[in-house]
Amino acid sequence: MDICILNSGFGSRLKRYTEHAPKGLVPLDEEETLLSRQISLLNSLGAHRYAITTGYLHETIPAYVNEKFPSLDVSYVYNEAYASTNYIESLNRLAGSFDDEVILMHGDLVFSPDIAQKILSARDNIVIIDTTLPLPEKDFKARVRDGKVVEIGIDVFGADCYACQPLYHLTKDFWNAWQKEISRFCREGNDKVYAENALNIMLETTTLKPLDAAGDLCMEVDNEEDLIIARKKVGNKS
Repeated sequence: MDICILNSGFGSRLKRYTEHAPKGLVPLDEEETLLSRQISLLNSLGAHRYAITTGYLHETIPAYVNEKFPSLDVSYVYNEAYASTNYIESLNRLAGSFDDEVILMHGDLVFSPDIAQKILSARDNIVIIDTTLPLPEKDFKARVRDGKVVEIGIDVFGADCYACQPLYHLTKDFWNAWQKEISRFCREGNDKVYAENALNIMLETTTLKPLDAAGDLCMEVDNEEDLIIARKKVGNKS
């Protein structure tokens, strides 16, 4: 399985923790960071190939991973334009990187072992939603119709919308099609938008299914309040 972890951004809402380290290296406890917990959990469920995008303080992530996971099969893709582009540009630079199904996730995600198992064992193209949560004001929502995700974005609202986490299982064909749309966006100068803008064009003709976390742990750590919640949940082994 190919696993892509996006770690290019600065994490400005966690500035107290990211002044000297990328967001993925923010500690969850004395032993684990956001990134190390992701890798440790996924490795406990099988052997994988990793591609990690970097940007802000880009040298620190390879050094950290090489020390903590010296035998990890990992490559790094540096986006030096991280400060002026969205992660769509980091994904654009991953063209041709994957030979298999892809697990795509943001580097600030914290999720349970059950969620990890479900995403790894999926056979369809899926993204995580949670029907138990209120719609977030500024974070991703997914519009779901007839059992299919038809739109993902931060400005997506309505009775058919649900909280959505950027954790995907994608077939090789689906990823290649999305990559083509991503590359087209970037060629046309649309590199400051979310990669999901390109995805939404695909969803007019391609099937992406929702996987309901249903209250299980799967959350982004965007700010200090999120970090406090994540640390408590991880400490409780949620």
